[in-house]
Amino acid sequence: MLMKIGGDTLALDADIRRQIESEAMKFAARFPDGQVDAQVTIQEEFDPLHGHRVRCELSAKVGAGRQVVVRDARKTANEAIREVFNAAGRNVRRLRRQHILSLAPVRPALLPAAQAAGR
Repeated sequence: MLMKIGGDTLALDADIRRQIESEAMKFAARFPDGQVDAQVTIQEEFDPLHGHRVRCELSAKVGAGRQVVVRDARKTANEAIREVFNAAGRNVRRLRRQHILSLAPVRPALLPAAQAAGR
């Protein structure tokens, strides 16, 4: 797994880096082939409506041609990081479900004679 952590001074905090790394390892464990390239950006912002918040953004390339991008802002860095990785997990499940459905064979419609025989 390739991972890059960036952002403002929050990205330099050792506790936050450890949390990002542990969440990223749990996220990468979902992909046994190990083809995960992730970039995590964390920064402080001020929202006039919500006040000071921490914004976390995850951009991950998972597998063949799939990409997951998740952004979230919360009051604390721990909440933002946890929520971003949880949302990324949900998005990956959704991507896998769509991929499996697109691979499923389309069944031809039953002929009228076969439908009548089945009654």
